[in-house]
Amino acid sequence: MTKPFALGSLLLMPALLGVSATPAGAAAFWALWVLIVTLHGWSCAWVRNRLSGNWRLIANVLLATTWVSCAHLVAQALAFGPSMALGAYLGLIGVQCVLLEHAGLFAANQRRAQLQLFTVATGLLVAITLSRLLLGSSIATLAPTGFILLGLWLAGWQAWTQRRKPH
Repeated sequence: MTKPFALGSLLLMPALLGVSATPAGAAAFWALWVLIVTLHGWSCAWVRNRLSGNWRLIANVLLATTWVSCAHLVAQALAFGPSMALGAYLGLIGVQCVLLEHAGLFAANQRRAQLQLFTVATGLLVAITLSRLLLGSSIATLAPTGFILLGLWLAGWQAWTQRRKPH
């Protein structure tokens, strides 16, 4: 995993912690995240061959903000109340799209990396949301508890993967 790809992936962490308090919020965020990242990847593939240098970056930023704005408007039209809590996190998706495009994740030969990103992000979102739901107390829905649960999940994942590696 390259450094820019790791940076783009880590940019999603605050959103995962913020929206995982309820399953409905997590599902809405996941659906919008998949929609925005997919549309951004398709539209950047069209732009990538036609522009170069700074023009490509400007088009990338404009496409990301356009897709985020459209997704936020659709979310507001469908469910106004829950969509207001997603507003700040949708902006992070736009920044993540720009970083991932700059890292080359949306290139045609990066399908495996794209699948890995979707799998890891979805797995973490489900794990943190279910952990908070199963804990059930009111303190589990606060953001610091999300950080603690994320740390525990990542430490467990690291211990499990290191145990499987032969020394």
